[in-house]
Amino acid sequence: MQRYPSTALAITQALLKINPRMSLRTAAALLTICENEGISQAELSYLMGEAPCTISRAVDELSRDLDEAEGETGPLVERRAWTQDARLRVVQLTPRGRAIRDLLNSQIEAARPIVAA
Repeated sequence: MQRYPSTALAITQALLKINPRMSLRTAAALLTICENEGISQAELSYLMGEAPCTISRAVDELSRDLDEAEGETGPLVERRAWTQDARLRVVQLTPRGRAIRDLLNSQIEAARPIVAA
């Protein structure tokens, strides 16, 4: 029987390379933002079932420069005014955040077992 790495393990290993001290909640926020780029913090709070202040702290952490094992730094997300209503702030991936999203997607694809026909 051939072994395949689990998707959860692959994602966890990739996130630990980004920031070994990243909390599970912050990691979950990052993954949710990757799937819903341009999401408002209120929507993020609702989707994750967390208090707005908790989500705000997670987004703050993702907005700061983070040290990566390979020496790359920079925020993963940024807050921007929504184009249709400047009072509303949305969370978007930075170029580094998009690169991390692509890395996570490749890890997920690599972890999927190959189904024999």
